[in-house]
Amino acid sequence: MTITSFAFLAFLFVILVLYYICPVKGRWLVLLAASLYFYVISGAVYFIPFIAGTSFIVWICSVRIGYLYARSKEMTSIQGLDKKQKKAIKARYQRRASIWLFLAIFLCIGYLCVVKFTKYVTAYLNTGAGFEKYSAAWVIVPLGISYYTFSTVGYILDVYWRRYEYEKNYVRFFLYAIYFPHIMQGPISRYSLLGQELKKEVRFDSRQIVFGAELMLYGLFKKMVIADRLNLFLHTIYDGNMEHPGSLFLLAMICDSFMIYMDFSGYTDIVRGASQMFGIELEQNFNHPFFSKTVSEFWRRWHMTLGGWFRDYVYYPITIAGWMKGLNKFNKKYLPQRIARFITVVIPVMITWVCTGLWHGTGETYLAWGIYYGVLITLSTAFAPELEGLKKFLGIRDDAESWKWFQTIRTFLIFTGGRVLTSPGSLENTKLLFHQIATDFQPWIFFDQSLFTYGLTASQWLVILFSLLLVWRISLLQEQGSVRELLSRQNIVFRWTIIYLAIFSILIFGIYGPGFDASSFVYMQF
Repeated sequence: MTITSFAFLAFLFVILVLYYICPVKGRWLVLLAASLYFYVISGAVYFIPFIAGTSFIVWICSVRIGYLYARSKEMTSIQGLDKKQKKAIKARYQRRASIWLFLAIFLCIGYLCVVKFTKYVTAYLNTGAGFEKYSAAWVIVPLGISYYTFSTVGYILDVYWRRYEYEKNYVRFFLYAIYFPHIMQGPISRYSLLGQELKKEVRFDSRQIVFGAELMLYGLFKKMVIADRLNLFLHTIYDGNMEHPGSLFLLAMICDSFMIYMDFSGYTDIVRGASQMFGIELEQNFNHPFFSKTVSEFWRRWHMTLGGWFRDYVYYPITIAGWMKGLNKFNKKYLPQRIARFITVVIPVMITWVCTGLWHGTGETYLAWGIYYGVLITLSTAFAPELEGLKKFLGIRDDAESWKWFQTIRTFLIFTGGRVLTSPGSLENTKLLFHQIATDFQPWIFFDQSLFTYGLTASQWLVILFSLLLVWRISLLQEQGSVRELLSRQNIVFRWTIIYLAIFSILIFGIYGPGFDASSFVYMQF
């Protein structure tokens, strides 16, 4: 069951009714039952023992870590101990806690790696063998494994680093892991945020219901009217035939960037809106990334919960690790200052981005994608003084509108360049794509009817153009404040006219798949 289907809307309506007629203190149990049912009807009934088992292991490890910390505090409070003795006691209990941390991370990340890489490794081995000798069919791939694994691993790391206390109730922790709005495609929620949201005693608030429904409508519009329509064109271009005119590939590159944004941000809006109806706030995952002026800013605005996860649990730990500090000390002593500083930047950045690439997918395309962004961010940081000097030499003012537009377009094109490493399916196809652009561009295709033989008619292109302009205008308003707040202050006739227009635009212009269900979301494959 996809979240853009009528079945999901019916499911959501029933759960909302049950949720608000249930006593306040028991409403979280309705969400747990709804999440289990959603997991079952999404075709993942056989995976429930797996997610229950892995989440239980993480929880029991966090309980043990919490117990050891409490025991350490108790032992060091004994009268008559000197500082050295207290330090030794703390170190002993910290080592014991690290064993439980390692166990939880090894099991969770280890199995995620098995899921991610087994198919790729077996394909590689079969290529060497020359026949189908190895199979990856034995690997169980639970629904949403990438997302709940990162959420639970982040939780136990925070407990280990004493950022907050462990959860004493496993059933509540299990709800955090399997909560249905975010289980399939994120956001990658922190327990300190979502875990506490799920503990709130929520009262009925019609304003929350309306605001959540409006956000869902906006997400459905982005997904079904824009993203799914663009997919019709992209599937005809990236169909394995890399002999299309170069102009079509260039158009596909641009459309692909808009498609992935509308698809993923549309999903996030839908699930955040659904969750708001229950009075539960999920983290914001997008903040208008196409308004970004730099690549670093872009990744602070795009898939924000994933970027925050890698920043807090990969990048920062590497920068403060003992081996990294020792390497920096050695570099400062024996290397020129500029080179030493560059190495300090490049190692944690490249490790983080390679890991980010491999999270998205295995194989050479996603590895190249991670290296691509790691190199760009490293070089922009390392050569920041030279770039600033070049700007002064050319007389470029940061406050000039022309410069701001250039920065925005440049960042969009850099993102598009990253997408073209993965979307065609292989680096060989990426090479062929650029070859066609350079040698067989055929710009006249935009001035005749042949463009409309690639999945979309002229009227459908007009729908896409108008819809993109509408989303751009709404995004500008959102940069200034809440559009839903603005709409709520309007007259009731105008407000409901806008809502009905949104509903009918989705019903009329939305793209539907088999069984009147919209197509699946791109990021579910990750």
